[in-house]
Formats: sequence, structure tokens, C-alpha cells
Amino acid sequence: MFVDRLLATLVHPRHGVTHDVLACWFGVDRSTITRAVGEVRPLLAEAPAPRAPPARAPRGWARVPPCDGPPGRAARGGRRL
Repeated sequence: MFVDRLLATLVHPRHGVTHDVLACWFGVDRSTITRAVGEVRPLLAEAPAPRAPPARAPRGWARVPPCDGPPGRAARGGRRL
């Protein structure tokens, strides 16, 4: 199955897993993993680079303006609100 071949090809360099370990995980012979990695790597090299996602407005806490404290209490610099 191509998905298994792709997964083995991506896991191998990313996590430094040997072909022997991948073969054990997928229940195949080491030569099968070696062949799959050799076939899929050129396909990945030909694939176009992913595009950067469009810029978005900040979400969550990035939108919250800084607060000097609760209302009615002395703010920074000793002044009262």
C-alpha cells in the first residue's frame, strides 16, 4: 500500500529509525523497506514545495491588550484609575 511506503519513507530520516526497525513495525522484510524508500524519495523530491499559509490576525491572548490591574486600584506609576 502506498500510504505505508510513504509513512516509512517519512519516518526513516525524521526519527532516525533503521530499516530493520521499520520492517519489524510494518511486518515486512528489510529489503522491502529499502526498496520502498528508494522508490518514494524521488517522488517526494519532485513534489512542489508547500505554500505558506496566508497571514491571519492574532488569535487568543495575542489580541488582549495589556492590563495595568483591576479597576480602582493603583496602576503602574502609582496613579489611580
